[in-house]
Amino acid sequence: MKSGLEQAAKGYERFAGFGKENMEACMKAATTMTKAIEQINGEVMTFSKQQMEDGMSAFKAVLGARSFQEAWEVQSDFAKTALDSYISQASKLNELWLSSAKQAAEPLNARFAELAEVVQNVRPAYPFSQAAE
Repeated sequence: MKSGLEQAAKGYERFAGFGKENMEACMKAATTMTKAIEQINGEVMTFSKQQMEDGMSAFKAVLGARSFQEAWEVQSDFAKTALDSYISQASKLNELWLSSAKQAAEPLNARFAELAEVVQNVRPAYPFSQAAE
């Protein structure tokens, strides 16, 4: 019984240290997501700026067209290019979000795995669990 109590005490001491380690894991996850959001923000701003410039160029080209047909072709080409750009950018942002979420989840997953291990180790050592059986 004494051995069981000592093991339980060690397990509970290990649980007590979890708070600090959990906070560190949360901070690491938050830092990862903050950096990801900054990167995604930069991507969105760069893309938006480029789209505005491309839109203005297309508008000027439409205004400078010599015929309706030429204006239509310029506008059609711009629309196709813009749609392709939006789809490409959406895919890129999606990949950034997914990879960032995976990276942010890593420290938290490690903490959950550690918790599961501690629970498994403490449970058999709990002295009253054997008495109840």
